[in-house]
Amino acid sequence: MPNRKNVLLIIADQFRWDCLGAAGNPIIKTPHLDALAAEGVLFKKAFCQTAPCGPSRMSIFTGRYLCSTRTVNNMTPLVDAEDNLAWFVKRAGYATGMFGYNDYAIDPRILPDGDPRKTSLRYDNALPGFDHVYQHEYHSPAYFEYLRAKGYPEDLCGPAICSTYNVPPGGPGEHLPLRYPAHYRAEDSESQFLTTQVCDWMRAKGSGWFANVNFIKPHPPRICPAPYHDMYDPAGMPAPNRRKAELNTAHPYLRAVHTCPSLMDERDLRQTRACYYGMISEIDACVGRFIATLKETGQWGNTLIIFTSDHGEYLGDHFLLDKAHFYDETMRVPFILRDPSRKADGERGAVFDRFAESVDAAPTIQEFRGEAMPDRFQGESLLGQVRGNTGACKTEVHFEYDFRQRYAHVANVCPDECILWVLRDDHWKYVQFGVEEMPPLLFNLLEDPGEHENLADRPSHASIAAEYARKMLRWRMKHEDQRMEHWAARYR
Repeated sequence: MPNRKNVLLIIADQFRWDCLGAAGNPIIKTPHLDALAAEGVLFKKAFCQTAPCGPSRMSIFTGRYLCSTRTVNNMTPLVDAEDNLAWFVKRAGYATGMFGYNDYAIDPRILPDGDPRKTSLRYDNALPGFDHVYQHEYHSPAYFEYLRAKGYPEDLCGPAICSTYNVPPGGPGEHLPLRYPAHYRAEDSESQFLTTQVCDWMRAKGSGWFANVNFIKPHPPRICPAPYHDMYDPAGMPAPNRRKAELNTAHPYLRAVHTCPSLMDERDLRQTRACYYGMISEIDACVGRFIATLKETGQWGNTLIIFTSDHGEYLGDHFLLDKAHFYDETMRVPFILRDPSRKADGERGAVFDRFAESVDAAPTIQEFRGEAMPDRFQGESLLGQVRGNTGACKTEVHFEYDFRQRYAHVANVCPDECILWVLRDDHWKYVQFGVEEMPPLLFNLLEDPGEHENLADRPSHASIAAEYARKMLRWRMKHEDQRMEHWAARYR
């Protein structure tokens, strides 16, 4: 069927919300993402539902919160995996393509005896519903063949090329190795190779397709080809959001996560941040190629584009690295939504200081395609806001984090208690822990946006903490999985 709508969902792994020029970052260069935001809208207060990668992506594709999917960690299987966006899109007759990786672990109960995935932890699978799968996380065999054809030495035509630096024979000297470029040229990077696969597929399909593109960058390993490796001066990097008092906290959870502070050295902090910025600019160039391809092929006018991330990155904020816990640095994500319809013309270029959540992506795509909303979706479509309806704005967001792999080894702590829930609005952030010995946290975001001063144990704030605990309990009671009751209701 000609001229059917297209959907391009781009997920850049571990991409901070504030690393966009359009979001107000005065240093970073993201001209193509900024142009995309100018053609659509940017939600400045978008949040993922959890970390790390696998659980977050399952929430994105199912449109459901962690308390419903229960894929609490990487390689935790997803039950009822057919209830996902790709399956609904494919069932409607669209061509579906997954490029990169899905981080989906299959329910072992549906696998035949003898399948190695029945007794091992793996998530190098694609959700049911994708009819074209190009598996390429850090690299792929096809990428190595490409490098050989380009004349790269055989010792570089393997996984090492994606994680090693072109350090001089004398060593890195006063720099971290990440200040040196990758062995591959920018046009031959793993990111650009993946981009080529996507562009070729879009050209071949023409219309009526859904593509999910997953870039590993700016997730580690922290490595950039020239010129991105030294595009940013470490001396110009922003100061981290942290205070020394965080390392002497009495709260048992915070004390546990700060046992090994990260990026304490100023040189390491600034050089790591400069490399991270370079990786983002590299991904920005890839997004530019998607835009150019859509315009060249006449598909720009009927393609919905969402650019987002599965979670953020600390980069030394709160003396942390990587992703985890509950701070905004790891749970706040970029979210650019470009609706091609004329109904969205009035809001183009808008920067919304409004809440959005990762679970909203699937309902948004479903509404854009004109399809009925699946019963189990818990997110809300953002399409109305993009088209000028401000009455549907969220006033709060919810996310969770399962920390059993970090804390369950402590004596007398049940792994199933090792979870925290977060309720955040414009004024307060409330954190509730499943472990009884861990009291709640409460931050006044208007006065303490860096989340440093816990007010939960102060008598003056007891009523606020109690109010938010009740709100959180009501929310959780509503969103825990009730699929069988929904099914039964149809036949009463």
